[in-house]
Amino acid sequence: MLVKRDISSSFNADRRARQALRVGWRALLLAGALALSGVGGAQAAEATALADSDAEFNALFQQSLKRPADVDLAFRLARRAIEVGDYEAAIGVYERILFYDPKLVRVKLELGRLYYRLGAYESARAYFQPISDAAALTPAERENIAAYLVEIDRRLSTTQWSIYGQVGVRYQSNANYGPSNRLVIGQDVGALLPPSYAAQADGNAFALASIRHVYDFGNQRGDVWESNLNLYYSQQFQLEQLNLGFVEFNTGPRFALLPDALPGSSVRAYVIAGGVALGGEGYLGTYGAGASIYAPFSRWFGLEPFVEIRQRDYQNTADYPTAGFQTGEMWTVGANVFGRVTDDIGWRARLSYNDASGQLPWYSYNTFAVDVALPIEFQGLWGVKRWVAIPSAGYTRYSYDAPNPFISKFTAQVDNQYRVGLALDVPVHEQWGLLTQIQYSWSDSTLPNYAFDNFSVSVGPNVRF
Repeated sequence: MLVKRDISSSFNADRRARQALRVGWRALLLAGALALSGVGGAQAAEATALADSDAEFNALFQQSLKRPADVDLAFRLARRAIEVGDYEAAIGVYERILFYDPKLVRVKLELGRLYYRLGAYESARAYFQPISDAAALTPAERENIAAYLVEIDRRLSTTQWSIYGQVGVRYQSNANYGPSNRLVIGQDVGALLPPSYAAQADGNAFALASIRHVYDFGNQRGDVWESNLNLYYSQQFQLEQLNLGFVEFNTGPRFALLPDALPGSSVRAYVIAGGVALGGEGYLGTYGAGASIYAPFSRWFGLEPFVEIRQRDYQNTADYPTAGFQTGEMWTVGANVFGRVTDDIGWRARLSYNDASGQLPWYSYNTFAVDVALPIEFQGLWGVKRWVAIPSAGYTRYSYDAPNPFISKFTAQVDNQYRVGLALDVPVHEQWGLLTQIQYSWSDSTLPNYAFDNFSVSVGPNVRF
């Protein structure tokens, strides 16, 4: 029998709406992925006192006074000064080394790093810039200097902006995320889904932007006020009820956490506000707050745990007449993990758990999600910078709190969704390039209504500055 357009088919429509939203979310997450701490006077004095009380440092210092031209001894003294946190003493030692041999590139590199840690950014730049292309340094060291110079320019400016944007076209084999089989369940009996609800291929044109603003408090610790604006819009070629508009803004302070022991570490608190339009009508408004800790333990491993709470207010529309039942709170806890495998290969992963409440129990659910990506840089066929290939894989489990009686009184919906993809970012100019993405996703479900598969490919120019 045919399934009529009742509350169960509306539930199917709301499910397709949620899938469309996830497409937009993942596009913005990739945009964000493609779109960086000093010692105060009291800390410096404390470090100097620690150095003065360190027996090894004092022994090396006394030996260095007797043999001031002993470069190896001076290196040992400088390294020990850094270990005990007396950067000013290490600077003095390294500058004395340069007096005897002013051509030592790696000594200039260490001096640049030390001045940077002390917040003396102009002095750091004076050492970094002359050696930025030095043949004596490894490619990784030259890349590191380039990153320092960018960050120094940023920190010497009270206000910084960064923008990433892309426009393009996307094709999907199952744009409405219709079930793989037209034979579904309605009120615990088999039903034949009308063709309009089955999987339908479609394309769209889309545009997205991620805009970040940072106001530096100028206290040499690296404390800032950070704001982020994410925008996305897609216009379907045929399925206009899936036209998607998305905006989200978050803002809040980011404070240096351990500027000396763990340079770059920070803690951030922020507020969130956003909205979604679907099919040309207002669909969702959301607001909330969150907090995160950023901890780059090394070049090879970093961690950013976070927690958020949002209030989600859904609006019923002509295309989605039961959307309002999804209104409720959503808690999210998770972590971004990142690092490098080699100089050319990075890695990042995102894990999250959501607990979302709705006005009806079958609209309440929890999810667990994990996504992993492996950015690989290599020399491409052309362009001013190296190309980046990004293979990725992900998994999400959706578990609803209760069965939807309009579909099945006995079986609650549990979905296991999988995805694999590949993106290729080809720089054409210093600030713009071409991004191509392909992805295949599929879902197994306790209810055949929600099992689907979808192949998508998108391409378009991107810009960052």
